[in-house]
Amino acid sequence: MRFQNKKLSIIIPVFNEEETIEKIVKLVFEANVLGLEKQIIVVDDGSTDSTKGILTELKDRFNLILVNLGKNQGKGAAIRAGLEYANGDLVV
Repeated sequence: MRFQNKKLSIIIPVFNEEETIEKIVKLVFEANVLGLEKQIIVVDDGSTDSTKGILTELKDRFNLILVNLGKNQGKGAAIRAGLEYANGDLVV
């Protein structure tokens, strides 16, 4: 299968991930995706710790699309919210 000129949308739902979110985003950003363009969408599902602030700091560095649900609605809701922003040929 050829992936030339294709985009991969990656949705990352998060909730209170202040200890790990920077490492996760960096690993996803640096991951080999066989030449696909990456779109990284991080959906904050109502975090009450400093996750939201950390993501704001990482946004430009890793070219993130940030979605904030405001209150915790669950992983399914976070994925559905992320899908609204996904414009890749493939979505994970």
